[in-house]
Amino acid sequence: MLDPGPGNSRGTACENHRMSEAPPGPQDPAPEPPESAERAGGTERPMQADHSPERLALLTEDLGSAPPERPGAGRLLAAAASGLLVIALLVWGLPWATGASWGEIVASLAALPWWSVPAMLVLGAGALLLEAMTVRAAVPGSRPSPVLQGHIASQGAALALPGGSVLGLGLLAWVLRRSGIALPVVLTGILAASLVEMAITSVLVPLLGAGSYLLGSALTPAGTLAAGWLWAAAVAAAGAVIALVLSAVLLRRGVLTALLAQADGMLPAGASAEILHQREALVGMLRRRLPALALPTLAARTLQLAALWLAIESVGAEVPALFVLAVFALGRVLALVPLTPGGAGISETVSGAALVGLGVGSADAAAAMLLLLVAMLVVPLLAGAVAVPAALTRTPARR
Repeated sequence: MLDPGPGNSRGTACENHRMSEAPPGPQDPAPEPPESAERAGGTERPMQADHSPERLALLTEDLGSAPPERPGAGRLLAAAASGLLVIALLVWGLPWATGASWGEIVASLAALPWWSVPAMLVLGAGALLLEAMTVRAAVPGSRPSPVLQGHIASQGAALALPGGSVLGLGLLAWVLRRSGIALPVVLTGILAASLVEMAITSVLVPLLGAGSYLLGSALTPAGTLAAGWLWAAAVAAAGAVIALVLSAVLLRRGVLTALLAQADGMLPAGASAEILHQREALVGMLRRRLPALALPTLAARTLQLAALWLAIESVGAEVPALFVLAVFALGRVLALVPLTPGGAGISETVSGAALVGLGVGSADAAAAMLLLLVAMLVVPLLAGAVAVPAALTRTPARR
């Protein structure tokens, strides 16, 4: 919290006159501490009575007292158009990319073992729970229930709406804020969890996938992936690497201080100091809690990889483990393509074609991708459909 500046105490001339007539003395009661307090990481911290216009808007007590704005008509229309595009990709693109007819795909789906869909539901839910553990590790003092609700709402919004990631992060921040967590702690936690997610899903997984494909091609040349898809994946992964490197550069104190000095005239008074303070908190958290932040996200990606392997096994196909990892990495990279939320439809279409290139039957490859869709898309959307209205209507009491 920022301390009040010298120009923050305001009084009328009449009040000043009365104060001069009755100087403070022993009979005057001691000033009472503020009644409201914020809990940061489980520690009560009195709020300062600061109404200065220079105070950062991001640090006001009012932020978080209302949910994020509901999507407007334009965003809802964009969501409808995006949904139609996903359906078109799955209805026409997937059969075209794999070379299978819908009759063959339906027959392959009908032959799936009875446990395949329940297994996808369990794996999809498990990935959501593990991701929420990363968020809780990033927000000290948070409770499991609001963290889980906020994370599921965030994921649902990100997969349902174009540009829904911003709305999703707003929902997560609001749920955590209303559960009694101080805003600086919420901001630091969301930034830390986002950086860990970027480093693992957008950088580490593609690198592992590329290495697995190269090693698998040398050991067991079971098939090849189209060069165009590999180049597209490489470009998307390179963009993620550049974003991560830029984030690391911006977190260097010298670089950030220089940038803030150049923008000093455009920032409110005290903004630079607060930004540097948040930077120290973020870097400190990444250093102290990196295993607690990274391991749940790694476990979540492992569950999703297991879902892909299980989907391939369910249709009776056999793909070497190294190539399974390569296809999984390809799908995660294609999820970065902003054409549809979360790359829905794009990942399944290209990954299905990749399986065909690795020797899987056309209908089986398409059926495996549709089965995987249950864990990767259906579970987060259904859970988000419950969590988003709850987050927008329920107001948890502050602790």
